Order: sequence, then C-alpha cells, then structure tokens
Amino acid sequence: MAPRLRRLAPWLLVAAPLVFGCSETETGLVPVGDVAESPVKIARFVRRLHLDLTGVEPSEEELSGAVAALAKDGDAKARGALAAELIARPSFGELFVAELENRVFAGQTTDAVYAFYCPILQAADPACAACAPTLDCGGCDCALLAPYGAEYPGLRASAADLAEGRATTGEIERRFVASYMFRIDAATPESIADKVFVEALGRPAEPDERRNGAFIATGTIIPGSPAGLVFQRTGETYADLVSIVFESEVYRDGAVNAVFRRYLGRDATGTERNVLARSLDPAAPDVRGLITTVVSSKEYFAQ
Repeated sequence: MAPRLRRLAPWLLVAAPLVFGCSETETGLVPVGDVAESPVKIARFVRRLHLDLTGVEPSEEELSGAVAALAKDGDAKARGALAAELIARPSFGELFVAELENRVFAGQTTDAVYAFYCPILQAADPACAACAPTLDCGGCDCALLAPYGAEYPGLRASAADLAEGRATTGEIERRFVASYMFRIDAATPESIADKVFVEALGRPAEPDERRNGAFIATGTIIPGSPAGLVFQRTGETYADLVSIVFESEVYRDGAVNAVFRRYLGRDATGTERNVLARSLDPAAPDVRGLITTVVSSKEYFAQ
C-alpha cells in the first residue's frame, strides 16, 4: 500500500462506522452472534470486487483462497484487506485511467484521440507540413503541435504513475483535465468551463460559475489582472481555473460522491460527504483509501 494510503487507513477505519453505521448488521440490527455468510455469497462478492477494482475476474486459485479467508474472518477489516491488495495492483491503475479516458475523451482512449486529431492539427498548420506524419503530435516543434506532443507521454504514463506511487488519483484526473486534448472539442470558453465542472465535480457549472470560468479559460486581457472569480479565488489563465477547481473543497466533496456512485450506485449523503471528504489530502487528494472503505462496507457486500 502506498505511504499516503497507509497514513489514511487508521482514519478511515475510525470514520467508516460513522458513515455506514455498524458495518456488520443485518436489516439494521446488530446481530447477537456472528453472521456466517454462505460461500456462494462470498464468492459473488469476491468476483464483483475483482471486476470493480481490476477489471478482470479472479483466477480459480484467487477465488478459492479469498472465499476460504473471508468465510473464516469475513468482517469489514478482512474485506478491506482484500480490497487494498487489489487496489495496489497495476491493473487497478489501468482500469482507473481507462474509465477516466472514457469520460474525458467521449469513449475514446488517449491513443485513439491523439491518432484522430494529430493529423488534422498537422494539416491545419503549414508550419507543421515539413514534419513526418504523426499520430501522437510528437517529433515536430511547430507551434501548433508542440504542446500536444509534450503532454502525450505524461497522459500515456498515468496508469503506471498511479500504480507506482508517483501520482495520486486527484493528480491523474487533474493531468487529463489540464491537457490541451481535453479542451479540443469545446467550441466556446463557456463549454470549456462546463466541461471542467462536469469532469472534476460531477455537475455542470452554475450560470455565474460558467461565466467566470469562461473568462478565466479565455485568459486575462491585462497580464497580472484577474480574469474571473470562482470559489472565491481569482484566476488569469486556464491553468488557474484547473487549479482553483481541483484544489477546492467542492472537488473533494465531488470525489466522495463519485466513489459512491461508482461502487454503490447512489449519491453520498451529506453526512457521508462531510465525514469522508476530510480524509482526502487537500494538496493531493487520493480516493484509493476511500474506495477501500466503501467496498469493504456491508452495503457493498450485500449488493
């Protein structure tokens, strides 16, 4: 488990009962003795957990081992240990980034969207015509292609960076939203602002947020002068807009809600958002510890 996740684990173990109540209840009542779940129900949980966290089913050996372990000690702590082990695998990072790409690039992978747009961008600028044809916007220092080519390796490395502890989930999401390719389909500054809010916060911008976000995305007219105000912070450039949104308390609330929607199929309650958002580092939010808490809950197990 990454160092940040180890530091969060004790806090989340304390917070989880506050959020989910007693995690080992049946129909809202605390059982007098242990509740022995059937092997079939445990196996169903293990398969779902593997698919939700890694995108692949467990091997027969993994399934039988996990079922035996959870049948012996099947409380939330044991389920959480299994979830944490799966989240530490490279396949979790690959699935997290694949789902992120699907959202921000309208169902396309990073490679596919670059392969589509880079030739179009290259053909649109005569200064790029002397370069060899490119599908990743690389290998050409013309002004139009260079920014796209420079960001491509970082986007491609996102799954590995997440798995190997070089970036948090929040930093990976921010990396994609900050990219030039994220903005390429947006026709207006207002649609760019809306796209940032939808991806980062899970909701469209409100009218005032959209207007001020558009001003910031367009850029200030006078260097050093603010272009707009969002979440009580002023900004001059699109990079400022991304920073304002991803460093906000609203983003951390949205991150909690996104985890609940993804793994429980419902929005987080106000209490759940208030409690669990505090577990996220404001400087570098990472939802992996939160995911562990949610998927080890009785609510997830019972679904």
